[in-house]
Amino acid sequence: MRILTLLLLVISALACRKVPESIDQKIFSRIEYVYSLKPTIASDIWPDFNKSRYDVPLIYYTDTSSLVANPTKRFLNSYNPKLVYQNGGIRIYKVSERIDNIPFHMATGFTMGDSSAYDNYTPFVHSSGYEETRKVVQDISSTEEWVTMVIHEYFHGFQYKHDEYLRSLAQNIFSVPQDSLRDIYRNNEWFKEKVDRENELLLLALETESRTKIDSLISTFLKLRKQRRKETKQRLGFDIESYEKTYETMEGTARYVEQKLYERFSDKLPDSKLISSDTSYHSYSYFKDYELDKEEWLYLPSKSAVYYYATGFNMARLLDKLKVKYKERLFNEGELSMEEIVKTL
Repeated sequence: MRILTLLLLVISALACRKVPESIDQKIFSRIEYVYSLKPTIASDIWPDFNKSRYDVPLIYYTDTSSLVANPTKRFLNSYNPKLVYQNGGIRIYKVSERIDNIPFHMATGFTMGDSSAYDNYTPFVHSSGYEETRKVVQDISSTEEWVTMVIHEYFHGFQYKHDEYLRSLAQNIFSVPQDSLRDIYRNNEWFKEKVDRENELLLLALETESRTKIDSLISTFLKLRKQRRKETKQRLGFDIESYEKTYETMEGTARYVEQKLYERFSDKLPDSKLISSDTSYHSYSYFKDYELDKEEWLYLPSKSAVYYYATGFNMARLLDKLKVKYKERLFNEGELSMEEIVKTL
């Protein structure tokens, strides 16, 4: 009897022991984490973000496999993946092998004009996992930081799911790579100085409470910007206006959403599922003492990967400050840019 009791105690102890979750379960939790942030963004940061018509499939890459959340029928027909996880509105499939050999992914993309492509005019978020991302972006140290990068890309998917906006991009913009503007800024000191001065005016407008002074700063900003574009066309033979306004709106708003998550994370309660499944999840400790002023890469062109990320981000902040209802219009009105809205102030 004593032996039987002892065996029962051992069995009970084993049953209660926390079993480490599999690598796949960690990935499932991370993908759910991405989608779980959509309601917060829709209610506090950008309206309509959580509407089903703006849902975007997400392909998660490990070093050996690809998993896709909420794929389209065309993707399912193209790759015949296996359903490996389902919870509520999230369905995750696993492809038998990695769908490409690109070592690192952090982008949202689609194919244009290829009816056989699974992503023909249909945006997909492509994201490497945290472990693979950290090999490339070495200053991130947690799943929470990684997820803000994924949300940045997911917001691009949200943008592209607006049909009129997508058509405008496909017809008028994507023929000129974003790198073209980045290289102009990096390789021409006169151009860099003028962009930096324009950005200083935006920052001054953000700091002042005088509407009269803000209006004066905006007027000067627009005047200097017009002069710079004219000089760029004369010196380089390149009319950058439409490209700059479009990429500034596209990337500036994505950075804006990303940064607003930093603010929300500063007082967000930890996710119990991630605590148990993901050792790279640090319960938002990185964001506890978050201060925007310390994150110069967000708002200074010289510290940013591409200058218009920063100028666009600052325009969005300025429109917020002036209580302009711009979020309801952007992407719904095709080619409308933040600069065009600023001109109406």
